[in-house]
Formats: sequence, structure tokens, C-alpha cells
Amino acid sequence: MIFGRRAASTVVGLDLGSHSIKIVEMDHSGKSPTLVNYGITELVPNAVQNGKVVERESVIESIGVLFDTCQIVNRQVNVALNGADVIIKTIQTDRMSNEELEKTIGWEAEQNVPFPLSEISLDYQVLDPEGDDPRMNVLLVAAKRDLIDEKLVLLEEAGCDVVLMDVDTFALMNALEANYESMAKGCHCIVHFGNESTHLGLVKNSLPILTRNLPVGGKKLVETIQGQLGISEDEAYITLYGPTEIVESEQGGEGESEGEGESEKAPPDITPFLGVLLDDVSIGVNRATAFMESTDESGTIEKIYLSGGCANIPDLDHIFEEKVGIPTEIANPLSMVSYKADIFQGEPVEKVAPTLTLAIGLGLRLP
Repeated sequence: MIFGRRAASTVVGLDLGSHSIKIVEMDHSGKSPTLVNYGITELVPNAVQNGKVVERESVIESIGVLFDTCQIVNRQVNVALNGADVIIKTIQTDRMSNEELEKTIGWEAEQNVPFPLSEISLDYQVLDPEGDDPRMNVLLVAAKRDLIDEKLVLLEEAGCDVVLMDVDTFALMNALEANYESMAKGCHCIVHFGNESTHLGLVKNSLPILTRNLPVGGKKLVETIQGQLGISEDEAYITLYGPTEIVESEQGGEGESEGEGESEKAPPDITPFLGVLLDDVSIGVNRATAFMESTDESGTIEKIYLSGGCANIPDLDHIFEEKVGIPTEIANPLSMVSYKADIFQGEPVEKVAPTLTLAIGLGLRLP
């Protein structure tokens, strides 16, 4: 779904999560896009709950501070929609012209979208326009209008102009396809860990065939560590990610975790607690595999890519790979995309990049 126009040479991808806001600025003036700026800042606790903005003024202020601190002048942004109010589905129809499809797509949406047409914004794309088969595949995307309006109004109040509104699945795919040639063929699974939920996307030959939002994320894991070890929330984050991990940073590479510089001691083993997060996600992957076996989508998942903040948990990829029996890798959306090295100020890029995957996918998009 695309709104407005693009005037600047840079594209700003804004990922508004429930725990933090991530922003990237991509320069598209050269032969290939280059990441020239980024920032991450935490939100106040419970500012966003279940995808709904609760502390509105606080979120608006955080967005403004992030732009100012990162010195990003361009306020034209690409953002993503996610959650249960967004539906992605591939349907089959009789092969017809674009004009005919435009007239019938409403009827098709009524059969496939669990919301009244009056409540949704609808977009679609023919996946095999040059095909010879009597039937054609159409990618259908629907989102509740109140979800769209809420995000548009919020960002307008924050001084932003929304140019492109994407879906998180497509933004994540965009980030990975720009860095992994293998994504173009075969079947892959994207697991993007959020604070309150985890997005699971099954992609085959560059097309989404299944998406799920699982109600478990980093917040639940932190709460478990807090309760089991009897420590504060900040201490739980340090225990989870390590003292050198960026937990809150309003400018790339400038934030230091609490506890840095203190006397070192052996960190507690968090492996027993990871089941809180990984059990539900592994079940989701197993169900995705069963879905492929029960439909015409033949094949097996070749690789799983982990992204989001929790992807920085030490050895998470190896632990998850052992659990599901599928090759697993931490996504690096900057493995082939150019970037200005000085913006990371010595922080290992591969540590920051997974957290920025969704924002980078948005920043790579041009209307």
C-alpha cells in the first residue's frame, strides 16, 4: 500500500515496536542504496501494548527526539503494518485482464478476508501475469482501516509524512533478499522476534505462503529471568544480552548497557529459560512445515533466518537449530548492503544489524 510521493534522495525506514523505535536512513542517489544513518531508542514501559499506542504523547516525543538526535532531516518515512488486523493471502482466480480483476477483487476479498469490506484497505498483485494457465495467482493484502488511520495520525503528529505503508512480512523479505541470493529460490522461514510477539513468515520463491504472529517475545523472556533469578528488569536484560549489548541508544553506537565497567563475574546460564521463547516458535515452525505437506506447496524449509532484538541472544541460532532440526542463521541485513562504517562507532555491525532488519527492509523500498 503506497501513499504520496518521494521527493528526497534518502529513504527513511521507521520501525515502531512495542519496546523500542528503530530508524534507518538509506541514500539511494548512487548505484546501490547505502545506509548512512541509524538510531534506536527505547520507549517508556507499556507505551505500546498489544500493538496499540497507549502513551501517545510519550511515543510522539520519542520519535521526534530520535530524528533530532540522529540529525535526520528527511521526515518522509516508510512504515510497516503488522498484527492480527493484517491479512496476507494468495488466492487463485480465473485468468482475466487487470480491468476485470479490479471489478471482481472485492468479491474475492469477501470470500477470503475475515473483515467487512467497509472496514479494510485492500491491495493486490497478480503473481503470474504472463502465465498461460487458465487460472492465475493473486496476492491479496488487507488491513483494518482503523489500524492504518491510527498510525498515519500518530506519525503526522510526530511531524512525519508517511510515503509508503508496507507489511512487515514484505519488509523483512526485502531486507533478506537484498543480502541473500538463496532467498530467490526454495523455501525459507523468517523468524522476527519482537518484544510482545514474534512474526513467522514462510517464503517460497520470493513469495509469502504463510504468515503467523505468535504471542511470545522478548518481554516474556525477560520477565521469566527476573522472576527466576530475583533481579531487576535492567539486570535481566544484561543477563540476556550481555553487558556490551546495546539496550538503549538514541544514536548508533553511542549507548552502553548498564553494568559496563563493573567487576566481571560469570553470567548465569540462561539456556533453561529460553524455552519460554523458543518452544512456541518451534511449534510455529513445525506447523508451517505441516502446512506445506498438507497443501500444494511441496518442498521443505531450507533455512531459518532469525532477526529482531532477541536474535542477539548468544548462541540462539545454534540452540534453535538443535530444537527444530533445520539450518538456522542470524540474519545480517547489511552483509551485502553498503553502509557508512563510521556510524557504528566501533560497535560490531553484526550485533546491531539483526535489530534493524525490519527498518532496513523499509529503507530499501522505493515507491
